Amino acid sequence: MDRDQRSRRQKNHVPPQAAHNPRSVQDRVGLERRAAPPSAPRKKNKGSKKQQGSRPASASRAPSNSKTARPANAAQSPQRPAGAAPARGHGQQNPQKAGYRGGAPQAQRRVTRAEQLRRRRRKAVVGALCVAGVLALGVVLSINLLFKVTDFRVENPDRTTPANTGIYTEEQIIDLLGVNVGDNLLGFSTKEKSAQLLAALPYLDVAQVDVQLPGTVVIKVQPATERFKLQYNGSWLVLSEQLKVLRVESAEPSGGLVLLEANLVDGQSTAPGTFLSLASGSDPDTALATPQPGQSTPEQAQAQTDANDALYTVLDELEQHGLLDGATVITMTDMSELSVLYEGRVSVRLGTANNLDYKIRFAAAIILDTQGNGLTASDRGTLDVSNQKDDGSVEALFTPAEDPAPTPEPTREPAPASGEE
Repeated sequence: MDRDQRSRRQKNHVPPQAAHNPRSVQDRVGLERRAAPPSAPRKKNKGSKKQQGSRPASASRAPSNSKTARPANAAQSPQRPAGAAPARGHGQQNPQKAGYRGGAPQAQRRVTRAEQLRRRRRKAVVGALCVAGVLALGVVLSINLLFKVTDFRVENPDRTTPANTGIYTEEQIIDLLGVNVGDNLLGFSTKEKSAQLLAALPYLDVAQVDVQLPGTVVIKVQPATERFKLQYNGSWLVLSEQLKVLRVESAEPSGGLVLLEANLVDGQSTAPGTFLSLASGSDPDTALATPQPGQSTPEQAQAQTDANDALYTVLDELEQHGLLDGATVITMTDMSELSVLYEGRVSVRLGTANNLDYKIRFAAAIILDTQGNGLTASDRGTLDVSNQKDDGSVEALFTPAEDPAPTPEPTREPAPASGEE
């Protein structure tokens, strides 16, 4: 074989490893490729020793710039035994993507479930705060921009109109309210405005202020009726059925008012427009007021409540059974000795506040003679219905009043006879 034929053979010779292992993308960018299992040893050529010795060194191995050349770091990596699993490294990074950083890839920290829960909770809290802020902003804008006072309506407690305002006019009530058209409908307290009207208008037992969207102010009123007169600290107080002070007189007022004999809380105001509270006189510790005005113990507060409730119960029962118009005196100085004077001639002793409805109904049947065996219109005395039996029934006892002894007429001296000196 001549020299030209050997040169052509060397040029066309391709190593087996290069023919079966094409160049991969990782080889092109210079990254490490996984180690392939070792191939079987090649057999020696049957050529003569002369041909083997005369073969140039470049024909026995691939040139340094061949396609099968490995990077330097591949030659330094240790060889793994055949059939061993490849080493599991970190995820490879593409150098052609944005954010690629050279060097060994960094290990990513694993996010725990607790951290995920904290992140979700943080996002939920932030979202809730954002929603609350938007709602608060909407409420503020709605209150300040949308709800304005446009008109007023004065009505009765049962929502009927025209309202019975007593001695006042609707214009006076609206002016004393202190709210003008165009003001913020929700910018004032209805409770404070109601108390303001009750104090400024003594002859109103009810003055309740409400708002009605989108812009109406509603005032419910009920006039006060003069019902009682009460002597207190040298003055006479004219009270309504709700124990509201209507006016103060220096002399005893007239006009068919019921005389109320009761204890008041010491130190409370008796100015017109204030509501009074009765104090129980059955217990010395709770009959009088506390040493400091405006303060009371629980026992005293309970006694005041019981006294007021007892008075309202007496009034309701007297009106229901037809005795209220004839009542002239109601005595409540002692809660264990309640009594009512009817037409100034029959004193009804009720005793304690227990079973007041039954006692007053029984007394009304006797006084008005509804069954034909009661009192007459001329009877005078004391009707005691405070004695209750074990079965709950009442034993009535009427004690006639003693007639006062007649005043003896003066004796006249006989006239002298005519002619006598």
